Amino acid sequence: MSDQPSCRVYLFRHGETANSKEICFNGHFDVALSAKGENQFREWAQVLKSVPLTTIYSSDLERTRSSARLLGEPHQLEPVTHPELRELCFGDWEGLSAAAVEEMYPDQLQERMENIETFQVNGGETFRQLQKRAVPMFQKIVARHPDEQIAMVCHGGVNRMILSHLLEIPIKKIFRIKQEYATLNIIQYYDDEPVVELLGGTTNNILTATPQGKKIVIQ
Repeated sequence: MSDQPSCRVYLFRHGETANSKEICFNGHFDVALSAKGENQFREWAQVLKSVPLTTIYSSDLERTRSSARLLGEPHQLEPVTHPELRELCFGDWEGLSAAAVEEMYPDQLQERMENIETFQVNGGETFRQLQKRAVPMFQKIVARHPDEQIAMVCHGGVNRMILSHLLEIPIKKIFRIKQEYATLNIIQYYDDEPVVELLGGTTNNILTATPQGKKIVIQ
């Protein structure tokens, strides 16, 4: 592995959503951020305002676009959106709470957890399909920015696909990767070799950036 850093990626999950009081399968359902979700990214914007971000990416859904727009304000950056970075499509479950899914589609939630890699809601995607959609777009974005620092605001499922790919974790184990609202993951590339420097970070465990902006110190 080269010891010279290349692309540095600040990979976020979007902020808290307006329907977060219940566990919901939002997928492609275009829910907005809650007031708390907006404040989460205002706080991130202040924490990372000294990091020389050159571009901010997001999916084309409102919850990631709004998060990315708030993050980009100190840098005067508007998000570049890609539909390939959308969350897993939940088909007939779109926008429904877990309680509603259990009532309308008995036993399917249990089936999903027992067959994470292959389970598919009617009209939706499998995690394998999500991986084939999102990971190539992530790789294209990284390739555009050698020696630059960029941010991406995505979704819990998308982040798990990216991180599991980088860490060579099988899809059936992806829920071992925790991705709360507004969580930050930092990926530092050395040529083509990625190193995950931070996983599931919050503003509470980010202490400082070096003046060069190349390293983040964590507790």
